[in-house]
Amino acid sequence: MTVLSESTAQRLPAPQATVRSRVTVPLRFPDGFTATAEVLAFQGLADGKEHLPPGVGSGRGAIMAPPAPDDVLGRIDEIVPRLRDRAAETERFRRLPESTIEELRDAGVFHLLSPKAVGGFGMDVETYAQAIRRLARGCASTAWTVGHLIEHVWMLARWPQQVQDEVFANSPTPFAAATSAPVGVATKVPGGYAISGVWSFASGVMHSDWALLAVQHDNTRLQCLVPISDVELLDVWHTAGLRGTGSNDIRAEELFVPGYRTVDWALLGAADNPGSRIHPDPIIHTPMSTLLNMVAPAAALGAAEHAVELFREQMLVRKVKNTLEERQADSPAAQARFSRASGLVVTARLHWQEAVRIVAASNERQPSTLTDEERAQSRLSLALSGEASAEAVRLIMSGSGGSAHRLSHPLQRIQRDVNVLLNHPTVAMDPILEQAGRGLLGLGFTSPSF
Repeated sequence: MTVLSESTAQRLPAPQATVRSRVTVPLRFPDGFTATAEVLAFQGLADGKEHLPPGVGSGRGAIMAPPAPDDVLGRIDEIVPRLRDRAAETERFRRLPESTIEELRDAGVFHLLSPKAVGGFGMDVETYAQAIRRLARGCASTAWTVGHLIEHVWMLARWPQQVQDEVFANSPTPFAAATSAPVGVATKVPGGYAISGVWSFASGVMHSDWALLAVQHDNTRLQCLVPISDVELLDVWHTAGLRGTGSNDIRAEELFVPGYRTVDWALLGAADNPGSRIHPDPIIHTPMSTLLNMVAPAAALGAAEHAVELFREQMLVRKVKNTLEERQADSPAAQARFSRASGLVVTARLHWQEAVRIVAASNERQPSTLTDEERAQSRLSLALSGEASAEAVRLIMSGSGGSAHRLSHPLQRIQRDVNVLLNHPTVAMDPILEQAGRGLLGLGFTSPSF
C-alpha cells in the first residue's frame, strides 16, 4: 500500500528542497502473514511554493477564488477515458492506482467539499453528486472510492477547531477512511478513550492517513479520529464487484484516543455541528446523512450510462448467430431491447435529479434539515434510480452474448459493480420503501438512521 500525503516543511529564507520521509503501516493477512507498507510523505518543494490544483491558494493566508463547478466537472470528463483504460488494473490491484490518485489530485477533485478557508472549493451537493456520476462513467470503483474520500474531507471539516488545525495543517484534502460497521467499543481512560473493534468496509483506507471509527461508550455513539499508522489493516476485500475500492477492515485493540479526537456522533451529524461554527460554507451545515446517501445511486447511474454507450457501439458492429440481420442493430427485437435499456437509464436519471434537487433546495435555507416528507421523497427517488440503473444493465447484459462475460469485457465489470452497489443500505429497496411510505403518509420513521 502506498498512501500519499502532502505536508509543508518549516518555512526557511531559502527555497526548500524536496524531502521524502517514510513511515510504515502494519498489515495483517488472513493466513497470519504480517507485513508493513510504506507511507510516503512529501515535505516542501524545490521552488519553495506549494503546488496546488488550479484555483487554490498557497496557504491559509492567500486563498484564491475556487474554479467554477463546470470547470472541475469538465476536468473529470477529460479523465474518464483514462479511468476506463485503467479499470482492469484497478480491479487487479484491489485499490486505485497511484496514477489515478495523482491525476484526480491535479484536477482538484478532492477539493470539492473542502472548506474555502483551508484552500478547498466549498462546492455544493449538486456538484459533488455530479462528480461521482461522471467518474462512474469511467470506473465505478474509482467513483465509489473518490466519492467517499471527498466526503470524508467534508466530515473532518465538521470537527472542532483543534482537530481541524491538525488535519488541515499540511493539505486542504486530508485522506481519511470512515466506517461504523460494526461499531467498536470505547472505555473511558485518563485523557481520552481506549477503543477496540474490527471495522469493515473502510472504503479509501488504502490511500488514507486517518481513520474515522464509530464506537459505543455507554449510551453514547462516538466517532474517533486515529492515524492509520496506529491501527491494523486486514486484507479481506475479495469481492465480486467494486473490487478496486480496497474497502478492507480495520482492527484496533485498546487503542488510546485523546479526548479532543472524539466527538459525539449526533453532534457531528447535525446541521449545527462544531465545524459549522467555523466555516461559512453552506455545505458544512448540511446534515451528515444527506451526503452519505448520494454515493451509491450516483455511481450506479454513471455506470449504467456507460453500459448503454457500450451496448450501442456493440450493436452497430455485432453479428448475432441464428439471425438474418447483418448486425444486431438491424434486429427489431434488439432495437426494442436498446430502447428499454435507454429508457430505464433516463428514468434513473430523472429520479436521481429529483433527489438532488430536493437536497439542494434544503441547503438554501437555514437550518438545512430535510422535512420528513422531503427525506422520504429523496431517499425513495435515489433507491428507484438505483433500481432502474441495475435493470438497465441487466437488460444490456442479457442481450450482449457470451463474449460480454469474459473478464476482459467492461460490461461484465459494470454488472458486478452495480450488483454490489445495489446491496448497499443507502439504496436497499425493501427498508427504504417501508420507511419512505411512513414518511410520505406522515406516520414518522421507525428507523432513526433513515
